Amino acid sequence: MPSTGVDRLLQTLGEADPTAAATIARATRLLGAAVRVEVTGRAGVGKSAVAASLGPVPGAAVEQTASWDVPGAADPDLTADVVLLVVLDPPRSADRAALREAGERAVLVLNKVDTLGDPAAAADHCADELGTSCLPTSTVGEGSGIGAVRHAVAARVAAVRADRSAALLAALRSHTGMAAVRDPIEEYLAGDEGVRLAATATGEPVPADESRPQALRRAVDWRDRMAASRDARAMRAALTLQRDAVRSWGRDG
Repeated sequence: MPSTGVDRLLQTLGEADPTAAATIARATRLLGAAVRVEVTGRAGVGKSAVAASLGPVPGAAVEQTASWDVPGAADPDLTADVVLLVVLDPPRSADRAALREAGERAVLVLNKVDTLGDPAAAADHCADELGTSCLPTSTVGEGSGIGAVRHAVAARVAAVRADRSAALLAALRSHTGMAAVRDPIEEYLAGDEGVRLAATATGEPVPADESRPQALRRAVDWRDRMAASRDARAMRAALTLQRDAVRSWGRDG
């Protein structure tokens, strides 16, 4: 759901410029929506077991697709933000087709490695065959590998969140040249919520809750990184994250 600050901003913009309000409202709704994660693969690869082992993913909705390469049935359309593609050794042509459709959204999992003589070699072979890194899992017992899968999916979900934040930030900034809406947008961007939006858009982790000492350490860390950097983009990101940390430090509680 949109935050209170965005609600107030949209109400103000709706009165001054309905077109600008509609554009920003779309980006706001997208940011507030759950990131969709699809678990997909051929029949028998263990999609259900992987999905169950994955468990809830904060900020995401996890679902399973129909199976690939089923005689007489169409292959599923992959429409989610993140696609967890489960394969077995050796990879098949249907796995390659699914990976092509998923593209950069894919997290590739080689399942049932506990049935293989050399799981590490099988994962390397899978990666070579499919042209992307492959996470080995067994979904049973210690060392199942599901922890690495959770981490990879969480990282992709965070990246989607960062992209959505960047899209909203760009939508807001694109309207600051319009006199009718400039002041309320700039006021929002200068406030705590706007600073947090810009920090999230960098793609770096931003803690939802932290103590004042933690916020101060984060501010000092980003200040030091900014001073040490020679890359203009990295320096801007560090400055944005330092500002967010300083705001967090300055808030009561």
